Amino acid sequence: MTDWPVNKFLYITMTMFPSACMWTYRIPINDALREIKETAYHYVDVETDLLDTPAAIECLKSLGLKIGCVALDHKLPPGSSMDGKDAGATRNAIAFIKKVLEKSQALGVQATYVAPCKDRKDLKAFASAMTELAEDAAGRGIRFCVEHVPGRALPSAKEALAFVEGVSHPNMYLLLDVGHTLLSKEKAWEIAAAAGKRIGYVQLSDNDGRSDRHWPLLEGRLTLEALTKILEALKQVGYEGTLGMELKHDRASLCSVFSRNHNLILRLQATAEIKSLKEPETRRKQ
Repeated sequence: MTDWPVNKFLYITMTMFPSACMWTYRIPINDALREIKETAYHYVDVETDLLDTPAAIECLKSLGLKIGCVALDHKLPPGSSMDGKDAGATRNAIAFIKKVLEKSQALGVQATYVAPCKDRKDLKAFASAMTELAEDAAGRGIRFCVEHVPGRALPSAKEALAFVEGVSHPNMYLLLDVGHTLLSKEKAWEIAAAAGKRIGYVQLSDNDGRSDRHWPLLEGRLTLEALTKILEALKQVGYEGTLGMELKHDRASLCSVFSRNHNLILRLQATAEIKSLKEPETRRKQ
């Protein structure tokens, strides 16, 4: 008797599924959603304006797509800011994001994130706003993440992780952006191991090490060995979220780029899982 059905079930439940970042598309959102569905994606990452577009929400539901993550501050309304320089602008931003969190809860969203403020001197005010938002998100069962962004107050993953751990709110997490670690010259798999359960979301893209170009995976500085180490590290720490595919391409069809990278991520995970299933048998023969 084979134990394959049990192992197959375990593999399915442990898979980190790719989620297509819809803001990289430049065609009407409903057309983009249909394209993504055709590439076998089950999840998409979206900006806040989609949550206010009934036709897009209906299209999303009709296609059976789920939202993996919402970028909370990609499209803040005029008169709002997360930099903390103006108290009124900060309150406007917090109020706006709380409404987005409410809409996200209704759609079953599991993770959300914001980018850091621009200046280090504003980190204290930024931390206060993030704590309030993390608490609101906690009440809705949504992970609240802070991204590391080169050129901003938290330019590296190491610094963003230290910020998250320093704030010490149980619902504040690190968004690990692999493309950004290529710019900050960090090893993403080491960050994943150090962060452990503090990783709330992951984004994948490639670049030339100089600019955040959001190239398809393995077309820049990201190597197959490094990508494999990243996936293995995420498995080791028990990461159970989706993997945001933040991809662009100037030459090839974006639909084909998403499809190719979707298949790459699942294939690497399947290969690693099959290898782990074979290892006990190999050891018994030694």
